[in-house]
Amino acid sequence: MPRDLPNDGPTAANDEASALAALKALLLGPEQASIQRLDEEFHDHRVQAERVSDNLTEALDRTYRETPTELTDALDRPVAECLKGSVQRDPGFFADVLYPVMGPAIRRSITQAMKDLVQQINQTLEHSLTLKGLRWRLEAARSGVPFAEVVLRNTLRYRVDEVFLIQSGSGLLIQHLTRADAQAHDPDAVSGMLTAIRDFASDTFDAAASETRLETIDAGEHTLWLVHGPLAYLACAIRGIAPVGLRDELAQVIETIHRRHDDLLRRVGDDPEQADRLRPLLEPCLKSERVEPGGRRFPWPFAILALLVLAALGWWAKGLWETQSSAAADHARLVAAVEQLNASPGTLVTDWQIEQGRLLLTGLHDPLTTTPEQLLSEAGLAQTAYETAFQPFESQVPAAVLARAHQRLAPPAEVTLSLNDDGALAAAGVADAQWIDRAALLATTVPGIRAYDASALEHRDDRLRRDLSARLAPPDTVELRVADGIARFSGIAPMDWIDSLPGQVDLPNGRVILDADRLRPFEAVRLNALRRQVEQVAIPFGDGATLDPNQRPRIEGLAGLINELQQHAERLERRIRLHVIGRTDGIGTPEQNLFVARERAMVVAEALEAQGLSLPEMELNVIVLPPRAFSRSPDFRHRRVEFRLRDHGAGGPAQSANR
Repeated sequence: MPRDLPNDGPTAANDEASALAALKALLLGPEQASIQRLDEEFHDHRVQAERVSDNLTEALDRTYRETPTELTDALDRPVAECLKGSVQRDPGFFADVLYPVMGPAIRRSITQAMKDLVQQINQTLEHSLTLKGLRWRLEAARSGVPFAEVVLRNTLRYRVDEVFLIQSGSGLLIQHLTRADAQAHDPDAVSGMLTAIRDFASDTFDAAASETRLETIDAGEHTLWLVHGPLAYLACAIRGIAPVGLRDELAQVIETIHRRHDDLLRRVGDDPEQADRLRPLLEPCLKSERVEPGGRRFPWPFAILALLVLAALGWWAKGLWETQSSAAADHARLVAAVEQLNASPGTLVTDWQIEQGRLLLTGLHDPLTTTPEQLLSEAGLAQTAYETAFQPFESQVPAAVLARAHQRLAPPAEVTLSLNDDGALAAAGVADAQWIDRAALLATTVPGIRAYDASALEHRDDRLRRDLSARLAPPDTVELRVADGIARFSGIAPMDWIDSLPGQVDLPNGRVILDADRLRPFEAVRLNALRRQVEQVAIPFGDGATLDPNQRPRIEGLAGLINELQQHAERLERRIRLHVIGRTDGIGTPEQNLFVARERAMVVAEALEAQGLSLPEMELNVIVLPPRAFSRSPDFRHRRVEFRLRDHGAGGPAQSANR
C-alpha cells in the first residue's frame, strides 16, 4: 500500500499571494478599475455639472425644434416665477432694462388714443351743423341715446365688438376679448348658448350630414359669425355689415391657433391660465371700419338759425294746440269710460262728476261680475284718474246669477250648470246622490233662479253601472248592482267570464271595485243538475243479468249525461267517482243474489264503456248491495242497476278501476 504524502490543505480564496488571486487580477482588474472610476464620476457633482453644461444648449435646441410646445409649456411657469421673484427683489433693475422699450410704447399708445379721440370729436362736429346732423340729434332726443352713439351708429361700416374662442366638443370658453367701449356680456353664458344653438341647428335640419354647420346668427344690432375649426371655433359679434373678406381673415386666425397651440386646445380645462397666450392671436380680430365722409360740407348758419326760430314757433303752437286737445280728449275719455261702466252687466252708476281732471263715481256693483276698477282700466284710465264708491248688491244679470249658483251649489267637475232666458237652472252630468239631493233643495234659493231642472243629471252609481256593463258585457243571468264605488255581481255565469273579472276597473267617472263572491259558475249549476239526472236513472232487468235490447237507448242517453258531467267536472277541477250499483229482489240464496247483482252491474258498466264513455279522471266503481230482505215472490222493481256520484273535490282520491 503506497504511503500518503503530507497535505497542507486548500489555498484560501482571499490569499493575495495565491495563483488564483493573480489570475483574478489579470482577468478582472481593468473592468473593476473602470467601474470604480465611473462610480466616482457618478457621485461627483462637479463632474456631472460640467457634463450637463456641455450638452444643455444642444439639448434645448433639439427639443425646441422637435416639440416646441412642450418645451415652452415646461419653461413657462418656472421662468415666470423667476421673473416675478427678480422684480420683487430688485424692481429698479427691471425698470432700467425696460425703460428703452416702455417709453416709446407708452407714447405710441397715448398718441393713438388721442388720434381716436380727435377723430371722434371731428366726426361729431362735422355732422353737427348739417341736415344729417340735425336729423341725428332729433333721433338722439327721441330715443334717449347719446348723440355720439347715434353718430357712431350711422358712420360705422362695421366693427367687431367681441371675440369668443370656444372648444368645439364641450362648448367650454377658451378665451374672450371685448372692446373697452363695448357692452360686455357673460362670456360663459354666451358660449353655452352658441354651442346649444349650433348643435340644435345641426341635429334638426340635417343631422345626417357631417358638414352641416351654423355660420351666421342675427341678434338685434349684432351679427354673430361662427368660424369653425377641428378643435375650436371663433364666434365674433359684429356691428354693421362686415365685408366677405373678413371671414377669410378669421379663418386664418383659427388655423394659426390650431397650428401653434394644438395641445392647449385639447386640454383647455387643465390649466385655464395658459389660455392667456392666445390673446395676441385674437386681438387682430377686433377690427372696425368707418364710412369716409364724402363731398363738401355746406355750412348753413343762417338757414339753421331760421330753422331754429321756425322750430321754436312751431313748438309753441304745437304745445298750445296739444294742451287744448288733450283737455278735450281727456274729458271725452272720462265720459266714454262712464258710459262703458254703466253699460257693463252687474254695475250701476248712480252719480258721477269730474273735478280737477279726476272722475268721481258712486253706484252699485255685483261682486260676482267684473270689478269697476278692471273696467276702467280696460277703458284706458290710470288708477290715479278716478275715485270710486260702489256698494255691493245682487243683480239679476244671467252671468252673475249663474256665478252665484256655482258659488252656492259647488257642483262637482262632471256637472255643468246652465241658465236659460226664463231663469231656469239646468244641471247636467254625473254626481253622487248626496249632491243631487242637496242641489235640489238649494237651487231655487239662489236669487234670480225661478226653477231647477235635474232631468239631465245621472246618479254616479247608475253611470258606473252602465259604463261597467258596457265594459264587461255580463250575461243575462247575472245581476249587477253598484253602490259607493263597489260593483256586486250575483247570478250564474260561465266560469271563463268569472275568471276574466279583474279586482277593479278604472272608468271615466271613477274607479270601481268588483265583488264576485255571489256569482255561481254555470258549470257548477249544470254539474249538479246532471248529477241529479244520472242518479234518477235506473236500468231494469228481468231474470238473470242480460240487458234487454230495448234498454240500449237508455244506456246511450246515460252515457251522454255522464260525458257532459265529466266535462264540467274537469272545467271545475273536480274529481267525480261513479258508483254502479247492482240490486236484486232477494229470491234465492244470499250468494246467488250477490252474484246476480254483481253481474248486472258489470254488464251495465261494460255497456257504458262500449258507448265510448271517456273516464280519464272519473273513477268507475261497481258496488253490490244485498237486498234489504229476502223474498219468496219475484219483485221486478228491485231487479235493477242504479247509479250514485260522489264528488271528492279538487284532486280527489287516486283513480281506481276496481269492479
